[in-house]
Amino acid sequence: MVHVTTPPPTTATHEEIIWLAGPRLIGLLFNWGLLGVLTTQVYIYHVNFPKDKPILKALVYGIYLLDWAQTCSATYDAFQWFVYGWGDISVLYLVYTDFLNVPLLSSIIGALVQIFYGWRIWIFSKSKVLFGVVCLLACLQLGGGIAVSYYLFMDASETSTNPHLNQTVAVRLAGSAVVDAVISVSMTYFLLRSKAQALGPMTNVMTRLVRLTIETGTITVMMAILDLVFFLKEHNELHQVSGVVLCKVYSNTLLVLFNNRLVERNNLNKEQHVGSNDSALSEFRVARPATLDQA
Repeated sequence: MVHVTTPPPTTATHEEIIWLAGPRLIGLLFNWGLLGVLTTQVYIYHVNFPKDKPILKALVYGIYLLDWAQTCSATYDAFQWFVYGWGDISVLYLVYTDFLNVPLLSSIIGALVQIFYGWRIWIFSKSKVLFGVVCLLACLQLGGGIAVSYYLFMDASETSTNPHLNQTVAVRLAGSAVVDAVISVSMTYFLLRSKAQALGPMTNVMTRLVRLTIETGTITVMMAILDLVFFLKEHNELHQVSGVVLCKVYSNTLLVLFNNRLVERNNLNKEQHVGSNDSALSEFRVARPATLDQA
């Protein structure tokens, strides 16, 4: 049973049914697909980095378990809409455990990833102020997510008239977009500064890290902005697509960063191998004329 204070409509037009059911189904499919990608990434991490610090392992596996909980919660809602409540229009207006899987779990996962990136920025820059700003903004969006979760729990209806719901959603998603932008810009700046000091093959490594940071940062910022725009401006359920997959985007970008070490290790070995071959070839070319002269 769900707690509803705003009675849902008992009838809906064909177009309203499409916009209620369609985005939810698409969002769930994307959610399961991204969970499969995340599972593969966690397996790669588990196999290749067994000596990572326990706190890093706890972060990776903890986020993975939270993502499973989020997907199971979203799937439960889908069964309520498309199986148990099939044919009952009013069921489509209820959000069931949506208070858990979209605002709460997504905000927790997002905050964990953002604080981890803030810690990396502190490692690069030694700036406690910048680290504090990232943590503050991450906690701000988490607080917004908790507030949204509370309001949805108290009135689990798509037609909720709670005046505070839109405000808390705006705090959560705008906060996520801002902190992601701060992280992306800061990481790019400090990586570029480190690149200027790098020598040899490390220059290519830093270049690839800068590109990866910009790409992943842009994805998370755009997803948060899209979710906010869809929720506040579009009078349909498009926000269900971006909202239910946002945490998977955060989790996958984190694992991309962790597993990128494997790619860089292989690239570095290849560059060193090519460099040693070039060196040997140069020595051969220098030594060969001397040998011929001696003959």
